[in-house]
Amino acid sequence: MADLMDSLYFEEGFSIRVNSDSDPLFFLIDYGMRTYPMNMANQHYHDFYEIFIPLEDDAAHLINGRYVQLHKGDILFLRPHVLHMSIYPKRTTGQKRIIINFSASYQIPGMEYQRGKVLSLFDSDEPVLRLPPEYLNKVVRKLNDIFTAGKVKSSGWQLELYSLFILFMLEIARNSRHNIYKAESHPGLPDLKMYAITEYIETHYMEPLSLNDIAEHFAISPFYLSHQFTKVMGMSFVTYIQRVRIRYALQMLSYTDARIHDIIADCGFSSSSQFNRTFTAFCSMSPSAFRKLSSQNKEIVISSLDPERSEVAPSAFPPRFKTLPRKRRGCDGTKIGVSTIALSPTDLQTLKEKIALVGAETVLLDIPGSFHSVESYISLGHKRILEIAGLGIDISVLGVRGLHLASADEAERRQNIDECVAAIGVASLLSVPYLAIKPGRGEKGIFLSSLHQIMEKAAGTGVSIAVTPLVDTAVDGFDGAAEMIEAEPGVQIVLDPLGLVAADGRNNTFSFFEEVFSVMATRIVALLLRDSLDGHIVNIGKGIMAKTYPRIASLVDSSVPLIRAGAEAAAIPDDMLYIRRVFL
Repeated sequence: MADLMDSLYFEEGFSIRVNSDSDPLFFLIDYGMRTYPMNMANQHYHDFYEIFIPLEDDAAHLINGRYVQLHKGDILFLRPHVLHMSIYPKRTTGQKRIIINFSASYQIPGMEYQRGKVLSLFDSDEPVLRLPPEYLNKVVRKLNDIFTAGKVKSSGWQLELYSLFILFMLEIARNSRHNIYKAESHPGLPDLKMYAITEYIETHYMEPLSLNDIAEHFAISPFYLSHQFTKVMGMSFVTYIQRVRIRYALQMLSYTDARIHDIIADCGFSSSSQFNRTFTAFCSMSPSAFRKLSSQNKEIVISSLDPERSEVAPSAFPPRFKTLPRKRRGCDGTKIGVSTIALSPTDLQTLKEKIALVGAETVLLDIPGSFHSVESYISLGHKRILEIAGLGIDISVLGVRGLHLASADEAERRQNIDECVAAIGVASLLSVPYLAIKPGRGEKGIFLSSLHQIMEKAAGTGVSIAVTPLVDTAVDGFDGAAEMIEAEPGVQIVLDPLGLVAADGRNNTFSFFEEVFSVMATRIVALLLRDSLDGHIVNIGKGIMAKTYPRIASLVDSSVPLIRAGAEAAAIPDDMLYIRRVFL
């Protein structure tokens, strides 16, 4: 292995770049040497792919707070929006490594399947490839071709370089079946829970964070947390939080026109005096003075809080304000919510508590589906409706089941229409703007007739009627939804992307959803997010939609609420975090 990796072309400080990270086609390869003092103080994430190749033993990475040990020649795959940081051991000599960043935000018509196979390297729970020498040698040769092309830079070198990069990725994909990587245990490693806590801070920095609250959340004592955090991270718990918040504040001050007051709120500071005091302590100047600096001098200050930023090409660390969790939150932006059915509430107060617990800002409320004591909207009393209104929760959509709206049995159909009409009345009393109908199987023409009657009843109530298109129903997926929109111009859409995917996984490509959004974009009033694998419910991003959701995120209007649906209660907190990272 040592001789093989020594055959890899390497020049410290050399880098090759094609375009910038904001372009659809982007590529950066950086050849560098790192030592322990260059370890990042914080985990970070970006909206492009990254490949990390250590050329020495004992390098490591944190991925979403999880420690991953790496050895010479391992290939680590980091998909967009994954929190990570590199860790180098205490040594007197530096460690060589290669970092490759690239964007895959473009499509090659007819090549979607092959492209997906290559990018699937980034979706493994253990995203490390360790190849035997005979297979690694093929990958090294491809890397050497890239190095040579980047050095020579003949006419058209950018196209040549990117062509060689595609061949490099293809070589990795072809040999990935020979992977011999096995995760290693680390009994002597400092408490790994501290790394999980840093991940939590990175994704909740805009919220109030106290030592006691974090200790309770991670089921450890405040004293142990304080002592061990300082030991592992090299700084106190409070200093770490302040550093994270100031880092994001610097990005907003540099790259946005946001008011200081908004930056204070978005970065988790409790007051302007606290913000000014902390900012000055870290940056040796006031926020207003920083904003007056030249771009070059601003970069120097920002780099002081990102040890590796000044050592690599700037595009490896794009402005983080692009992915701030609060960027699109609030009354003028996207709300993140949950279907109340997933919360399994026993009563109204429990519902309110669970909504707060998972951090949902809004809900899709299906009252009969959520409470066993409520049989239907028809039987829902006025007093109960007022109790729901008194909870003060934000309800984006009221859900109702239209399983018999396409039934050939007139009595069943009439009863279901009456249920929908009753739900319109409830939505009106609760000031809910949309009633979402989940269709069942049956004749499309009968369903459209029932839908027309319901929409006539909704006229003048302030409630708009929406339908959730699903395959194998009367509104049979995308094609059926397109016909429904043409037949009923006033109908809205609650889009369930997984519900449009055939059972065998077809039609979950980005090009398919580009077509969906091109037809439905102006009608979509909520996006339902769920995922499945082999017919079973799984965490979002762990199933057949793993590669598709990050691309759909670029198509969703910022006013559309994002609703976690079809979830196991225990999975909701992690999924809410995924939604914030990927969609915001």
